[in-house]
Amino acid sequence: MPLADQFQRVTAGLFFWQAFDPAVQVDLSCCARRTGRGLVFIDPIPLADSALAELSGRENPAAIILTNANHARAAADFRQRFSIPILAHADAVAALGLAVDQEIADGETVLDTFSVITLPGAASGEIALHAEGVLHVGDALIHLPSTGFAPLPDKYCTDPRELRAALGKLLRFPCEVLTFAHGLPLVILARQRLADLLA
Repeated sequence: MPLADQFQRVTAGLFFWQAFDPAVQVDLSCCARRTGRGLVFIDPIPLADSALAELSGRENPAAIILTNANHARAAADFRQRFSIPILAHADAVAALGLAVDQEIADGETVLDTFSVITLPGAASGEIALHAEGVLHVGDALIHLPSTGFAPLPDKYCTDPRELRAALGKLLRFPCEVLTFAHGLPLVILARQRLADLLA
């Protein structure tokens, strides 16, 4: 798995990093979010030791959340390094290839911060997370140079029609920022762009 050299601050308390994976020919992206419980990693990929030490020195790491069954990524390494739990939807567990410490479900509030939104039709166990004006999306939406801001291509969906219907749920949640597991965050007119995409 590729290693990111550094992270970027998106907003106060929201940090992002990514690296290109030649094996799958796509950018792998992830973020970390400051919460009242500490730093929560969402779909983490490897980060250079110096950068990870700087990031984790700002806040005590608290947990890892995985947004679908394809995002084990560096979660096991982060769990071992920081002695923190991994959370994922029950439908993701079988295919992750690692033990999950807590299963999460649609409509739950986890870690006193994130509202869980299930998005069936993408990868198994696909979820989005909402907290304080930020939507964290796994594979259901992408933001890549080759595609722009778009839904997950049909060939990667378990049911493209079901996913299109499920994405409408995201419009119930106010957001100024969107983050993705593949692509740069959207930080300008995020909700309007989401509404236009889903119209």
